[in-house]
Amino acid sequence: MLRSRPLQCWLAGLALALSNPGVAETSSDDWSFDLALRERATLLTAIEYDANDPAEGAFFTQRITLTAAGPVTERVSATLSLVSALQEGSEPSPIERNNLDIQQGFFDIRFDDLTLRVGRQELWLGSQRLVATRDGTNVRRTFDGVRAFGQVGDWRWDAFGMNLVKVEPNGVFNDSRDSGRELAGVYVTGPVRGTSLDLYYLYAGFDGRTEVIGTADQRRHSLGFRAFGSRNAWYWNWEGIYQFGDHGDADIDAWTLATNTGRKFAGAWSPEVMLSINVASGDSDPNDDTLGTFNALYPRGDYFSAAAILGPANFYNVHPYLRLAPSESLSLQFDVNLFWRLETEDGVYGPPGNLIRAPGGSNARFVSSAASLSAEWAPQERLAFGMSVTHNRPERFLEETGPADIINFVEFTFDLRF
Repeated sequence: MLRSRPLQCWLAGLALALSNPGVAETSSDDWSFDLALRERATLLTAIEYDANDPAEGAFFTQRITLTAAGPVTERVSATLSLVSALQEGSEPSPIERNNLDIQQGFFDIRFDDLTLRVGRQELWLGSQRLVATRDGTNVRRTFDGVRAFGQVGDWRWDAFGMNLVKVEPNGVFNDSRDSGRELAGVYVTGPVRGTSLDLYYLYAGFDGRTEVIGTADQRRHSLGFRAFGSRNAWYWNWEGIYQFGDHGDADIDAWTLATNTGRKFAGAWSPEVMLSINVASGDSDPNDDTLGTFNALYPRGDYFSAAAILGPANFYNVHPYLRLAPSESLSLQFDVNLFWRLETEDGVYGPPGNLIRAPGGSNARFVSSAASLSAEWAPQERLAFGMSVTHNRPERFLEETGPADIINFVEFTFDLRF
């Protein structure tokens, strides 16, 4: 466990007191209190394929989250979630450290056909390819704003307008709304002829966004669909997105197609195989007046693996999986990820869309090959142990454009809920 910190000790003590059955008896039966603890040890032998980066090596994170939720009036309920996320072994990062702050603090106001949610809140949509909580990092992503959702027949709808919360790694209760990071949209989901269908429109504003063509204010619109479901032993999850808008004086013209198709088998260890084939546009000419690089907005950090090295922009890849369940409490996953550039005039990006390697005049497409193993053991409902290992080897493009060191990633996780 990390070194003792007074703030986190206070939060843990308060959470344990609230979760104690004797205390719960004195509270309203409709209010609930939840405590979640996560301890994690991580090793990265290189950062962005550079073994000389001072941030490489081992670091440790700890996250304690205390949540209280319950009714205020007949139509109004409230949720308050406090988080303390600590990081040791590397420089403080806003995605890994947040000493003590409000993770969520919102009111739900219920009407006959809809619910209005106002305040700080986590948001995730569909398979979290574009909007996700980013649970792989120590600090989960959250937004300030308003969200409305409801049901019409078999269709559920969501509409929202929000700003990203800017995390301050040091200090307490000092996170604030980032006026330069806007997100709004409408998302609907329902059944269509043997499958489920999501349809959505998203608007994202980024002040001072850096792309391969330069830095400018960006306003990006995304139109998307997702078809997902299962039949007999087969299951699928296919998603397509088209993006338009402007990046400074340049027009945006970008797209992606992501597919997961799998099959489950009966028998010992319940084997399951899945093939993921994905492609996202890049910029074919940084000197023209069009930006073709796809932007995944606010995606899962572990888009391709827990190592979270590469992001879904200017790429195509083939990604097969094998999943096994030796017992009800133990699951294993093996996968291989082969990653290429789509456009040779564009570079390679990280999960949040940051450019981690410029094209550098290289015509090579093959970026990296990676093999991963993960395991999770949950001996009890509220207790879980996890392990992830990834061996990521740089290929020709990285070798021709800068540091090209192998990245070995190892992570151990302990999760406990009260």
